[in-house]
Amino acid sequence: IGQLFPAISTALFMNITALFAARWFAPKQRDVATAIGSMANPLGLAVGSLVPSLIVTDGSSSTSFFILLIVEAGFTLLTTLLVLFLFRSEPPTPPSPSEEHRLPINIKKDLIDLLKNRHYLILLFSFSLGLALFNAITALLYQIIQPTGYSSTDAGIFGAIIIIAGLLNAFLAGIIMDRTHAYRLILKLLSIGACGSCIYFILILQPNQFYPLAVSIGLMGFFLLPLLPVAFECAVECTYPIRAEWSTGLLMCVGNVLGGIFIFVLGELIKSKPISNSMIIITPTSIFILCCSVISTLVLLTYNGPYLRLEAEHRVDTRTFSDASIL
Repeated sequence: IGQLFPAISTALFMNITALFAARWFAPKQRDVATAIGSMANPLGLAVGSLVPSLIVTDGSSSTSFFILLIVEAGFTLLTTLLVLFLFRSEPPTPPSPSEEHRLPINIKKDLIDLLKNRHYLILLFSFSLGLALFNAITALLYQIIQPTGYSSTDAGIFGAIIIIAGLLNAFLAGIIMDRTHAYRLILKLLSIGACGSCIYFILILQPNQFYPLAVSIGLMGFFLLPLLPVAFECAVECTYPIRAEWSTGLLMCVGNVLGGIFIFVLGELIKSKPISNSMIIITPTSIFILCCSVISTLVLLTYNGPYLRLEAEHRVDTRTFSDASIL
């Protein structure tokens, strides 16, 4: 029961990234805010995996576990109090024309409009497939690399590399998006890089290849994690004026549900014997990863969604400038 409530609340936090960025930040700051916010989830997962292992070790008493629960409860209570008493739902003045003229939510109409939007469906399919694959790989990383002779310590190092590389490039992608607003191009470049890194990971997954394998996993994080903020911005742009929490929330919902399915599927495939054991070790797991990454990339390359929010803000800015010139 104790895990049920955090699981329910997590769904609310996962949908808030693009909404928070749009609600509080101007167009020139919005993309960096989205990038930073979207990286909070994987960073929190990394910290949440590291801290318990430092407090509770093999052979620890029940006291250590109690200390861990107290630390988690204290941190959760502190953040809850800060949100309740110091955080407002929106700024006094809307930071952009799109926020100033935002429409109320109409659940049925918005959902129908999303499912009718061809550009959004392409994004939904490819992003969900990529997110599910990433979640499954990170969740089962040790089981994937263990048959080739790598330890749980190696898996922990690889997991840290994924997060660090992804955080660095996500911040860089946010800056580039803010300056160029070239969302489609950045999305496609990242997807190609992600597919290439997955292929490299499959080819290099052999015994006694620690450093090349670390590079391949770092590249996966470098290209896969920044897809989160870029896909969020693309979703908001191609579905405007539908609210950001709807378009991005559906992406995360489908991606995480599919991720749960992929974890089960990969877990079963890992138990299968290799198909080939020559210079390249081919397993059902590697074939599954390859197919998902290639399909996701090929579909994403067809994405050509419009920048509806940017165009609307530009029209408002142009009209405001014209009115000011007349006065």
